[in-house]
Amino acid sequence: MKAIDCRVPAFGLLALLLVACSKPAPPLVAMPEPVPKAVLISQVDVLDVRQGQMLRDQDVLIEGERISRIEPAGSMQAPADVQRISGDGATLLPGLIDMHAHLTYSSAPRWAGELPDPPRNLQAYLYSGVTAALDTGAMVNRIFDLRRKVESGELLGPHMQVAGPMMTATGGHPAALIERLAPWWIGWYVIRHQVRQVDTPQQAQAAVQEVAGLGADVIKVMVDRLPEDVPRIDEATLRALVQEASEQGLRTVAHVGTTEDAILAAEAGVKLWVHGIYKERIADADIERLAAYGIPMVPTSVVFENYALLGRGPREATQLERETASAEILGAFDEPPQTEEGKALIPFLELLHSQRANWRDNVRRLRAAGVTILAGSDTQAGVFPGAGLHRELMILAESEMSPAEVLRSATYDGARWLAQSDEPDFGLVEVGKRADLLLVNGDPSESLEAVSDIRAVLLGGVPLKRQPIQP
Repeated sequence: MKAIDCRVPAFGLLALLLVACSKPAPPLVAMPEPVPKAVLISQVDVLDVRQGQMLRDQDVLIEGERISRIEPAGSMQAPADVQRISGDGATLLPGLIDMHAHLTYSSAPRWAGELPDPPRNLQAYLYSGVTAALDTGAMVNRIFDLRRKVESGELLGPHMQVAGPMMTATGGHPAALIERLAPWWIGWYVIRHQVRQVDTPQQAQAAVQEVAGLGADVIKVMVDRLPEDVPRIDEATLRALVQEASEQGLRTVAHVGTTEDAILAAEAGVKLWVHGIYKERIADADIERLAAYGIPMVPTSVVFENYALLGRGPREATQLERETASAEILGAFDEPPQTEEGKALIPFLELLHSQRANWRDNVRRLRAAGVTILAGSDTQAGVFPGAGLHRELMILAESEMSPAEVLRSATYDGARWLAQSDEPDFGLVEVGKRADLLLVNGDPSESLEAVSDIRAVLLGGVPLKRQPIQP
């Protein structure tokens, strides 16, 4: 495999200046003017993601932010000023939920020297039908302000729950990778704002109290080792971290990579595994043990697939990627530059490539044992906001999940976890629910490809104006 440069090159400074001075791109999504008071989606098939059943030929009336009525087509007396959307030949399902997002990251390769553009990321999520996201790690000086702007309406974006900075051992992941791959003049800044390094129960408690005070919805802890020679948070510190989070009214989510990581996190009391077991095949004897914890898993196989295939030939963009990302950025992945620094990553990339079948098999066996699988993408270089989740859905289907099961993982089951309720306010097409909805051409319960063929996205009952950057 070719050595790959994962640094921001010196000429990247010029690229960043050019980006900063360039004319902003037209928005991918916008609110219509005026905003309709009521919307009628007529003659549409409605997917009940909870039961995996289709309700054929319905009229769905939305008034304000809520679904007010669902009745057989033609039987409803709608308000005179209602905005009508034809659902003929289409399926209505809940807006998608990304359970492992990074709303402030860039999806460009590092060697492209592109600055992150969080507002653009938010638009790309919505354009792709993702109406809610769990951000599992971001710079503390950016993510909470971003959430505030979305909640206030200053920015248009999906509903957000956020973790803020990630907890890890001193010198653990991701601090170690940032130190090794980022230029010194930016690495220290990113680590300071994105990572909390803790080595004792007291340090863990203090870090959790700080992040909870900033308004975190969850606490993110890194249990995985990346690279393999870096420290991992010890058991006593991890337990204290999870306990303090619980006392602050917060759940802890854990980044894991091995069966050992997952068990360590589960024994400490975490409530979500935000990666699958991606470094190894889970031993058959451990499948039932992992299932017995009752912890959902977000496999994020798409991010590992992305790196496993890096440098092994041209990267074929999906239609949603072409509609939301520039041709220059999409093409930049095809010829990774060769450097000495990139050689350090080759063993890890080779490991990922060797484990591709195991990711799918691990998910298949865990799910068969009763583990709830949730959909998430781990947005970063090569994993594009919104479009990356659609890639993840296709990989989940390769783990022998039916289309209906995959869609439940990306809607209702994610909503259940976020809302901490079996009757969430969103994630379902039912009367009284928040009208965050996705209208797609065809029948996604028969073919998942239909999920990416989007006719309309509704956020809080409002059909968004969608404009691709390229057809």
